[in-house]
Amino acid sequence: MLLLFGCSSGDSTVDVGLGEWVVDPSPASVSAGEVTLKADNEGAETHELVIVRADSAASLPVDENGKVLEDDLPEGAFIGEIEEFAAGTSAEGTFDLDEGTYVLFCNNLEEEDDGTFESHFQEGMATTFTVDG
Repeated sequence: MLLLFGCSSGDSTVDVGLGEWVVDPSPASVSAGEVTLKADNEGAETHELVIVRADSAASLPVDENGKVLEDDLPEGAFIGEIEEFAAGTSAEGTFDLDEGTYVLFCNNLEEEDDGTFESHFQEGMATTFTVDG
C-alpha cells in the first residue's frame, strides 16, 4: 500500500475530523493538485484514513464483515492512506489528486468479545470528497 506522510507545501490543506462514526473534511472540496489531509482523531478508538477514487462509499467492494476490499478496487482507484493512529492524536498525508470524486474512509475492523466484527466503514466512517479541475 502507498503511504505518504509529510509536511510539503501542498496546494491545499484539508482538516479531516475522525470519530465514532464520522469522517468530516473541511473544506469538502479543493482544487486539483497536491492536497495535504490533516487528520485529527477526535474519537475514543484508533482510526485510519484511506482515500480512493470512487463515486460513492456504496460503490466500494466489501467483505462479509463490512471491510472495504482494497485489493479489489479498480486499477488506479486506491490513492493512499494515513495508517492507524491513536485517539486524541493527529497525522497527515499529502496526495496528488486529479479532478474527480473521492471517498475518504476508515477501514478498521475490530473483533468484539462476542466474536462479531465492528467495521468502522460499515458504521458510517466514510464520506465523499470532491476535487475540482
